[in-house]
Amino acid sequence: MKRKALSILLTGLLIITFLNVTAIMTTAASLPTTPPSGYDKAQNNIPHGQVSYINYQSTATNSQRRARIYLPPDYSTSKKYSVMYLLHGIGGNEDEWYTNGAPNVILDNLLAAGKIQPFICVLPNGNATGTGISDGWTNFTSDLINSLMPYVESHYSVYTDRIHRTVAGLSMGGGQAFNIGLLHLNLFPYIGAFSAAPDTLPNSQLFPDNGTAAKQQLKFLFISYGTTDNLINFGTGVHDFCDSHSIPNTYFLVQGAGHDWNVWKQSLWNYSQMVCAAGFTDQNTDTPTPEPTPMPRSAFNQIEAEDFNDQSGIQTETCNEGGQDIGYIENGDYAVYKNINFGSGAEKFEARISSGASGGNIEIRLDSITGSVVGYCSFSGTGDWQTWTTASCSASGISGTHDLYLKFTGNSGYLFNLNWWKFSTAPSSPTPTSKPTLKADLNKDGVVNMADVILLATTFNSVLGDGKYIADYDINGDKAINMSDVVLIANQFNSVS
Repeated sequence: MKRKALSILLTGLLIITFLNVTAIMTTAASLPTTPPSGYDKAQNNIPHGQVSYINYQSTATNSQRRARIYLPPDYSTSKKYSVMYLLHGIGGNEDEWYTNGAPNVILDNLLAAGKIQPFICVLPNGNATGTGISDGWTNFTSDLINSLMPYVESHYSVYTDRIHRTVAGLSMGGGQAFNIGLLHLNLFPYIGAFSAAPDTLPNSQLFPDNGTAAKQQLKFLFISYGTTDNLINFGTGVHDFCDSHSIPNTYFLVQGAGHDWNVWKQSLWNYSQMVCAAGFTDQNTDTPTPEPTPMPRSAFNQIEAEDFNDQSGIQTETCNEGGQDIGYIENGDYAVYKNINFGSGAEKFEARISSGASGGNIEIRLDSITGSVVGYCSFSGTGDWQTWTTASCSASGISGTHDLYLKFTGNSGYLFNLNWWKFSTAPSSPTPTSKPTLKADLNKDGVVNMADVILLATTFNSVLGDGKYIADYDINGDKAINMSDVVLIANQFNSVS
């Protein structure tokens, strides 16, 4: 019965998945087109994804860099997600798309309408400049491939193969999408270039083999412009080359539009649906490899806050005490540390915190964000975001191995930063000095005194002289009761008293 029920369940899931994908492919067949009214407006009655900052160490700039990341509604580490890297234009940074283009709103609405499947969208800073770097836009290729992508793939539940990865961008970022994607088809089989700018490389460099690799490896190429855009010739040149070399591509023109957000938001709306239909969000049919169980960590060793296994809302940043801390913490955010060993019990929690605001609280929970609260650590501001102090509170009901959830609560706005945490046991109470075993306490009154000497002497004279053996009276343990026991008990009485 169990096997039959499981078979029915799996069949049902496959049918649902097939129907969803079929619906997406059917819709995408009519694209690209002008989106419906309200496609970029937030709706209150649908699930919403989460947008937060991430900080990662870049080998391309030898510094910490920041990006935004969109996680779809109901993001779960039990699932795998595809990743879109969405690039901004000249003069922008990791905030430009989020501030002006509403990608989270567009994706939320498409998901609610069943027109795409969930994926993660990363909004980087495409100008990877720094000391000694002459061209930060070109240097971003190294930053993306060698630093940002590995960070995302090690911190989030994502596929790491090329089939589940895409790069797209607007203006300067559109040129980067051409340059990065077409020259790294082993990493990016789907490319979206919206109003690509003059940074677009010549076709001779984008297609060094005259298009052979692109024809073989490219799964979807999307090129868009407003018809009045003065930069239209750059992307059109790529489109014409592809057409002349039989490389499939989609060329989308927004009539009467220029180099503006009207084009770029419409492009994202169309591209997201079409890239999903092209296979970007297809689920792997192979049996997924189970996530490895994290190695146990002792709760009594100092654990760096940034060494979390999962999180919601938080970001990492450089810490003036060395390494990194987690910051930009707001009410309701949390961090998860899996497989923490509390041994036979922990009784105290300590956290290294700083706050340029009024401080906040750390709820210490076990095994889920709604799990048992075993501690509550509350603290005030420290005067600055990098002025540190150690806060502590009692903890109870913790033993064995658990997943630890630190939930952060407080007022509105950013609350505090967290550098590290650890648990400890209560100081051991002194072991009371035990009284010596008093074998000579024959009358069992807790002391050795003259009464015991008299009892042994009297008993010896009346009974034991006949050779009778009573173990309690054998003070020297020689298996005989005699005068030496009487002498020994007398000596013990004198030494104890």
